[in-house]
Amino acid sequence: MFSLLIVDDHKHQVDTLAVTLPWEELGITTIYKAYEGQGALAILEAHPVDIVITDIRMPGMSGLELLERVNESNRKIDAILLTGYAEFEYAKKAIELHALEYLIKPVRDQLLIDAVSRIISKRQNELQHSQAFEQANAILHQNLPLLKENLLHDLLQGAKISPKQLIEKLEMYQIPFSCGDEIRFIVIQFDSQFYESYTLSDMHLLEYAVSNIAEELLRSHFSLWTRRAPQENVTLMLKPMHAEGAAWHEEGLLSIATLLLEQVNRYLKGKVAIYVSTPAQFPEEAQACYTSVVSSAMSSSERQGVFILSKQHVISRGVEPLRTLYQSPMLIQLMDSNNLDKLNEKFHAIFQELEQKQTDSRAHLREAYLHVLSCFTFLAHKKGKVLEDIIGIGSVHKEHSVIHSAKQLKAWCSLILEALIEEDSSVDDENHLQLVNKIHAYIEQNLSKDVTLQSISEHVYLHAVYLSKIYKEITGLNLSEYILHARMEEAKRLLEKTSFKIYEITEKVGYQSPQHFIRRFKHYYGVTPDGFRKQ
Repeated sequence: MFSLLIVDDHKHQVDTLAVTLPWEELGITTIYKAYEGQGALAILEAHPVDIVITDIRMPGMSGLELLERVNESNRKIDAILLTGYAEFEYAKKAIELHALEYLIKPVRDQLLIDAVSRIISKRQNELQHSQAFEQANAILHQNLPLLKENLLHDLLQGAKISPKQLIEKLEMYQIPFSCGDEIRFIVIQFDSQFYESYTLSDMHLLEYAVSNIAEELLRSHFSLWTRRAPQENVTLMLKPMHAEGAAWHEEGLLSIATLLLEQVNRYLKGKVAIYVSTPAQFPEEAQACYTSVVSSAMSSSERQGVFILSKQHVISRGVEPLRTLYQSPMLIQLMDSNNLDKLNEKFHAIFQELEQKQTDSRAHLREAYLHVLSCFTFLAHKKGKVLEDIIGIGSVHKEHSVIHSAKQLKAWCSLILEALIEEDSSVDDENHLQLVNKIHAYIEQNLSKDVTLQSISEHVYLHAVYLSKIYKEITGLNLSEYILHARMEEAKRLLEKTSFKIYEITEKVGYQSPQHFIRRFKHYYGVTPDGFRKQ
């Protein structure tokens, strides 16, 4: 594993050392021999050597001179100096040249072995640390793009990062921004046609393509920090690279953004809308600035163009709600009544308003999506199910896929409504039976605990009010009546089949007080627990 060079002008000493000591046991697999300084230098230039054992006094080049030449070459070689003279100047020079061991001749074998062992242990530790550092460094560089994106994401989401931590991460991740920099954001929104034409994985590739085009156009004038938010937008944070350069000349930004617009149209055959924020201080104002430009993009119905925002534009921006969502009859009322004709009319009116130019924004699409999703959830619960049971988790949580175009949202609504309507009565009956069985099993398993409507509703994932209503419709009983029935039946069984005392049975059927249990039992069966047992 390690290699050793022995240097001494006494040939027999070199040869003896080379063959008599157990070098292989120490981990030394290669041994070189030299009988004067120049010969040693030639070996060092031709072969990798880890450890040098050299005499100090030699004709021509001394051991100290040899060590000086080794140090000048900046090679990582550890040295053991041997001398027959215990002179202070030799020891002082050895320390200056970073020799690890300084031994007086004649050297006992064990003393030399111990010295070499210490050097080998040191080198092994250094190797392990070096390998660990290289591995950590490789992992860091491999994940650098993701680490940069995540840090920017955290900052824009308002994560609490101390100034010291931020400075350290900016330096570690090689991000060319500093606290106090004046920055701007560019947010790139994709036209709905992209989302209607491409799959999710295709959209990831398109986001990379657009961010690469943007970086290529901007990097000669600006320092950049990019974040791709899947299915939302591409965000670039930028600052002028040179104070005397492009600075914040809006004409220059407009020119670059317009060129980006043209290249996306030419190479990707689609439209994007590009929003440029007002200037802000990094990092204090970064989140507010980003939120402002994203809000502008979300509330805009524009699908193509370059929009450089001003503070006045941000302040004056306003969004009106979708009126048809909240006009009577409400969507949830129509779903509750199962009036399909009226329901279809309502959906038609919602999408007619949504497809108008002024309301075809992502903000309105999200408003409609969340409203309709809550109504669909209600309809599923009314059938005794959770929505995911009917159409699958993937189809329910589709916000990132459907808030980009009214067309996509309409198709999603039609798909779910059709699946909900197709749930025929036989399936409903079967599901109702399963729900009742699940409720009864939970009650029976938890009689000794405080079984409540709320705890049961959490167990079956239904709203408490809706659960109470549907249970009464299916069984004709209130849940509280069934809970009392189950407790009394269990108490009767325990009185008949076991020798438990009354206070023990009280605890097992979920009552805190034996007196309260006795009163409830007598009211239910017309006899006290003790009287029932004696019968």
